[in-house]
Amino acid sequence: MKSVYRIILLLLLITPMCYATHIKGGEISTSYVSAQTYNVKVRLYSDLQVGEGAGQSTVVVCFGDGSTKEFSRLPGGIVPGSPNVIYSDYVGTHTYPANGTYQISVSIQNRTSGLINLPNSEQTPIFLWTVINTQLPNNTPVMPYPIFEAGVRQQFLIDLKPAVQDQDSITVKVSRLSKASPGTCGVRMAEHTYLFPNEISSSGVFKVDALKKKLVWQAPEVIGNYAYAMVVSEWRDGIIISETYREGLISVVDRPGETVEVLPYESSEFGGLITSAPNVDSPEVSMAVEAYPVPSEDFVTVKAYSKTRAVIRLQLIDIKGRVIREISSKSPVILVQEEFDVRNLNHGIYMIRADNSVHSVTQKILH
Repeated sequence: MKSVYRIILLLLLITPMCYATHIKGGEISTSYVSAQTYNVKVRLYSDLQVGEGAGQSTVVVCFGDGSTKEFSRLPGGIVPGSPNVIYSDYVGTHTYPANGTYQISVSIQNRTSGLINLPNSEQTPIFLWTVINTQLPNNTPVMPYPIFEAGVRQQFLIDLKPAVQDQDSITVKVSRLSKASPGTCGVRMAEHTYLFPNEISSSGVFKVDALKKKLVWQAPEVIGNYAYAMVVSEWRDGIIISETYREGLISVVDRPGETVEVLPYESSEFGGLITSAPNVDSPEVSMAVEAYPVPSEDFVTVKAYSKTRAVIRLQLIDIKGRVIREISSKSPVILVQEEFDVRNLNHGIYMIRADNSVHSVTQKILH
């Protein structure tokens, strides 16, 4: 009977119309052919769901030189260790007109819905990109398969050692999700509505352990689905020759197994030592602030991080040092996000200041 089920499952994988695609992530890789010609492969990771309609049969690839091409899906397979996740590849070839640095990208609807750390995720396209330098013949690193499930209060690890690599070195960092600027082939921008997975519970670490070459989440505390992204940079002779954006999804579930200590909150974006300008002497700096967009004509979103839980105060200050607006968190928190309305303010330079009664940090903005 098991063999019958295996045959049925295999037929589902090789028959495009037999499963629906609910995309969990993906990446773009390239391999050098000759001169200015490259093979380009878009890989998407999706839920395997039987009898619910057609999947993603094609993708439109932007090559960064003003041209596009539609790639068709090839037969895929099950992701090792993730029986409910399939991968699908879309492969084609492109020849560039000249040496240069190019962003290869795809923008795809039908993202998995209900993500805890991305509001309105089902309405937010997945935007995948890879940047290559065609002056140097090169193949982008082939990374191990991602892992899609984690246990509550259990350590989550993804191996980041390239499965196939040239003689170049790589570095990997966690990243905000990317989105495309308006237009058919947009440039990459940060998705500022996105929260890093450990920002939901304001606890634990979600980062790349460079020594172990692993993505580490220690440890999830809230059940649900989380999006995440990494940027893999490839280096040759001290110069970045390619950058690959990789997006995935982690389903946190309650499962048996040994639990681990949940570490104190550490900012995924700013690291363990958060830069700041302390108000008082302290052995450790502990705050960071981010304001965007800059410049802005209407609203400025401010996100402030505190390494220790505290009441965070945000202030909008003019060039003369006068406090124009002030907002404080209602209770001690690790991070806070608020908006300042600047529509009625005179154009000029302003400061955003965040403090937690011990430390403060500022950022200059333009309006």
